[in-house]
Amino acid sequence: MLTKLSLRNAGRTWKDYLVFFVTLVLIAAIMFSFNGLLFDPDIRTLETDSYIIAVMLGIATFFILLVLAWLIQYMIRFMMKKRSREFATYLLLGMKRRQITHIFWGESLALGAMAFLLGTIIGLFLRQFLFACFYTLIGKSYRLDFSWNAPSFLMTLLCFFSCYLLALLFHQKKFRGMNIAGLVRADRENECIREGNLITGAAASLSGIAYFVIFGTVLYFKGGSLDNDDIIRMIVLLILSIYLLYWGLASLFSLYLKKRGKRIYHGTNLFLIRQLSSKIRTMRFTFGTLTVLFTLSLLGCSLALMLNQYQNTQLIYKYPFSVSILGNASSTMESEQATINGLSPDAVTHVYKVYHNGGEQMRTYYLTHLRAFAKYGGNPDNGPGGGASASVDSLISMPDGIWAQYYNHDPFMRLSDYNALRRMLGFPEAGLPEGGYLLQTKYRLLKELGDDVYQVTVPAGGSELYLAGIYTDAFCQDGHNGSDYILVADDDVVEQMEVYYTELASMIPGTLSDEQIGAIYSSHTDYSDIIASGTDTMTLTITDTLISQELLAEGKWGYTSISLPMVYIGLVYLCVALTILSVQQLSDSGKYRYHCQLLSSLGLRRKQINRTLLKQMSWFYLCPILPAVLISGMAVIIISGKFVNATGVSGSAFTYFGTSFFIFVGIYLLYFIAAYVGFVRDVWKE
Repeated sequence: MLTKLSLRNAGRTWKDYLVFFVTLVLIAAIMFSFNGLLFDPDIRTLETDSYIIAVMLGIATFFILLVLAWLIQYMIRFMMKKRSREFATYLLLGMKRRQITHIFWGESLALGAMAFLLGTIIGLFLRQFLFACFYTLIGKSYRLDFSWNAPSFLMTLLCFFSCYLLALLFHQKKFRGMNIAGLVRADRENECIREGNLITGAAASLSGIAYFVIFGTVLYFKGGSLDNDDIIRMIVLLILSIYLLYWGLASLFSLYLKKRGKRIYHGTNLFLIRQLSSKIRTMRFTFGTLTVLFTLSLLGCSLALMLNQYQNTQLIYKYPFSVSILGNASSTMESEQATINGLSPDAVTHVYKVYHNGGEQMRTYYLTHLRAFAKYGGNPDNGPGGGASASVDSLISMPDGIWAQYYNHDPFMRLSDYNALRRMLGFPEAGLPEGGYLLQTKYRLLKELGDDVYQVTVPAGGSELYLAGIYTDAFCQDGHNGSDYILVADDDVVEQMEVYYTELASMIPGTLSDEQIGAIYSSHTDYSDIIASGTDTMTLTITDTLISQELLAEGKWGYTSISLPMVYIGLVYLCVALTILSVQQLSDSGKYRYHCQLLSSLGLRRKQINRTLLKQMSWFYLCPILPAVLISGMAVIIISGKFVNATGVSGSAFTYFGTSFFIFVGIYLLYFIAAYVGFVRDVWKE
């Protein structure tokens, strides 16, 4: 009997809370598809560092389970309150509290089981889309595979129903203490919140807004110099300021009403302001939590897009040659070249020397103009157009044999070697006028170099060479062809200098096998001890032998392992937050019947009332979303600017935040339209 009643109630519940049910289905589908990445045997064999994606997805799952448990707990409390009169009726009919508890547990678990089973079926198809995206991001091909993955199913089952059981156990005490009188009053109760002092509340809300401004200002001007402790403190204060905003926002509305603002009596504004104020007052903690979820969702998707663009553009820029090997000045690279030619007869290989003349004019310029060295006493704010403000010794110490950002002396390359490498990469040859030199540097550093860089002359052959041109093509400049920069001069001028080190660059058509890659590594035994790193921070590989195929695969794997969990968290958080908003609004449809009848008695037509309901729902939905959009947009604009400067990607805040916002708005409109249609239908239902 109790089982039959539980199943009947479950069938009714999923219809009454369709948005909640659909969200559970979506979360189960997303969780099942992402768990497939954890347990798929093919993925584990793709990379030796496959544990990275397992760790990142494990962290993402933990944060998702926290929010999922909160959603289920919130909905169970919500349904208990809405069905309190039904439970009171059961008590009047002679049921025991234990029996009512079993009924509610049964129907809740039945609802969860239906959502889970439907979600895993949908997740089997969603898994194909996810895997296709994942394989594309890491540069691999994927064939559709609908085979059942038992470990991912069991993992999803454990996570999903653990949240359900924890949420039910959380409310077990309420079932034990329920009585008829309390249940009859429960559906009429809101959060017990006193209005309190309006001035205090308004001040709290304004202080939250003030911190948003402070947060953006500090992030903009001091973001690059903040340490981890400062960032954590700022984020904690930001979350507190969000809750402060909603804690006193209703007081701001109340003060506006008491002051009788100009727009109060325009149309139905008085009705709308009172409804929104009442809702905020009873849901201020919930609104704060939803704003945090929306903010994390937008930030996560935007940061994932940044990483995706970096891995698709800058990794190729960093490693343009198939193989780059660095050796000592006396190295001939005969063994390395023979190995490469033996592996691929079509390989184009060039061995050359890098020289120095004992000078460090360009090195000094870089150390005193780049932002990367500001903490050492440089003055990058002088450029463009500024001059050096600190000596080299006061910036960074680089004794012989110890690697650092730059070599001890400016590295030089012969023009013939430079053009040979440019031909290998498909670039046009560079020309050089007599008495001049070329500067080959990274594209991202070009905007930090002032016009005065052309005033930097370098001694060579008893004369001073002037800067004739700057090139920013991809050239492998993380220690191999210089670090961040290398100077190019005529062959006869450079050959009078001292040899710094030997370099091998090779372009190998096709794909190398693991055995071939191992053979290239084994061929280089004369290790150098004069390597420099440059100023890149996102990806930095400090080694004599660089094999682009391997480095690109590792880089794409690593960044995809970070970006996909961000999207995972963002999508789930967005769906959870919108579900809370939709269910809250739909639950009030019965109460709004009286409000609509009152508005109709005042002379408003049904079309006008529906327009008023649309405005009321729009305000309700926008209330937690607008602060999230402003906070995340401000953060993404600042972070993306620093990201572009640090990496050299050709993007903007709109590229990242605009795309995330477009996806956000699309999902938001789906939930909003579904909630509005259901709300209006329930309001006018006879």
